[in-house]
Amino acid sequence: MKLTYFKSLFLASFLLVLSGCTEFLEEEVYTQYAPEEFLNNEDGIQKVLIGAYSQLQVQSGMREDQFTLSEFPTDITLESGGQFEKDALPFINFQWDASSPFFLNIWARMYRAIRNANVLLDNIDKITAIAPARLIQYKSEARFIRAEAYTHLHRYFGAVPLILSTNTTEFQISRPTDAEFNTFVITELTEAAQNLPVQQNARGKADKGTALAVLCKFYLNTKQWQKSAETAQQIIGLGKYSLFGSIETLFTVDNEANNEFIFVYPCVAQAGYSNNYMPHAFPPNYPIQTNWINYGAQFRTYTKFVKSFHPNDRRLKMIITQYTDTKGVNFKLVEDAAGKALDNARSFKYVPDPNAVSENNGNDIPVIRYADILLSRAEALNEISGPTQESINLINQVRKRAGVPDILLSNFTTKESLREHLLNERAWELFTEGKRREDLIRMGKFVSSAIERGKSAKAFHVLYPLPQSEIDANSKLKQNDGY
Repeated sequence: MKLTYFKSLFLASFLLVLSGCTEFLEEEVYTQYAPEEFLNNEDGIQKVLIGAYSQLQVQSGMREDQFTLSEFPTDITLESGGQFEKDALPFINFQWDASSPFFLNIWARMYRAIRNANVLLDNIDKITAIAPARLIQYKSEARFIRAEAYTHLHRYFGAVPLILSTNTTEFQISRPTDAEFNTFVITELTEAAQNLPVQQNARGKADKGTALAVLCKFYLNTKQWQKSAETAQQIIGLGKYSLFGSIETLFTVDNEANNEFIFVYPCVAQAGYSNNYMPHAFPPNYPIQTNWINYGAQFRTYTKFVKSFHPNDRRLKMIITQYTDTKGVNFKLVEDAAGKALDNARSFKYVPDPNAVSENNGNDIPVIRYADILLSRAEALNEISGPTQESINLINQVRKRAGVPDILLSNFTTKESLREHLLNERAWELFTEGKRREDLIRMGKFVSSAIERGKSAKAFHVLYPLPQSEIDANSKLKQNDGY
């Protein structure tokens, strides 16, 4: 189902292109469509939804979205080598500015998802030829897509303009207040979750758990602790999700249909739909299959992070600390003979797809998984009332799967001490998943951690700048402070 559902992306995107004519040139337009006709059957609705999902899911922009913006400015991952180094260095060194194409790319992509969802939402209430229950589900999927696109933008830029219809003629739109933005997102996700099924017919489509998971993380990142804890409990209460037994193989192609992944970007070994992480992780001259490729751009892992794991942690098996190259030479990647940190270990969390085609691997990209929800509830409970046995038990579920000893409530006497541990716990569990930047920001360590690494980080760096081209085009759009 994954392949057949999402292979229609280009078709849907084409059908959503709107063309027009000027008053001095008359021509028959073939690429324009009438929404009331196109959306009057389930095939048309599905195509519009596929077009929206295709923009929301950033498989082809994985290295920019989940690494350049989300991990390179942190204490876990860095990059060197290849043509990509010049693009990565500003993010590693806190020297980015509003001209970076990465900001515009993610901004444009999310607003295309929003536009496509709005097309459906503007017209769905006029449809009479489809059962009301089906229309409610389709409408809820569109509302989820729109809300998730806004939460995606919010993680990088803060509150951004809310465009809620394709029928508007107002192109100069101001940013809402944080309260207005938060209220909109929460309402959309809450109501979508109420009307989405617990189980969907294809991986990657929004269901009840997906909407609740995005809502839970939005509450967490906006420090609405009680609501985050309650929403996490709703997800747990669905009885649908569980921790996969083997953390070492959770991210293989063979195991991607598991009960731990709640929200995923489905991937196949095909350009535009693939997971392209591993070619960036292979060390130089690493022995690879003939159908794989090894890039000059090298995604590396800091030695300090590697050495922070418990020695028995099964998650360490997903990090390459030494290897023998194709010439028979052994290389150590953590420290040299004198004990100097090399910052060169490699995360192999996404076990290479045996059937990859060049850089295109078929490993699904998890956006939110059950382990994240367990740790999110533990964190929210700690922020509400300090360390409790329940929060410790939630953390220990994740630790048990990793094969490391339980922690004890008696080890944590303050909220701050457990918060610090949770920051570490989340890093050990969620490295290479694009979560570190938001975790450091939420726990107040993003800037101080960068300064410890010798970076010129400032308080305003917790938000990225809005794309300069958007500021230039919209006189009502206020740039984030510091840029």
